[in-house]
Amino acid sequence: MFSHINSVPRKSLGGKTPYEAFEFFYSKETLDKLHIQNIEKDKVTLQPYLVFTVN
Repeated sequence: MFSHINSVPRKSLGGKTPYEAFEFFYSKETLDKLHIQNIEKDKVTLQPYLVFTVN
């Protein structure tokens, strides 16, 4: 879920994603350790089913 949210470009970041900004400052290695991955812009999903699952 967080990977999808952080892969959406933000105007406040000059069109970059929070993922890209974090990677610039802290490295991809840190993102890998946190199990955060970059989702391609055309594959980002911001739908409720990412948070809520029906059993």
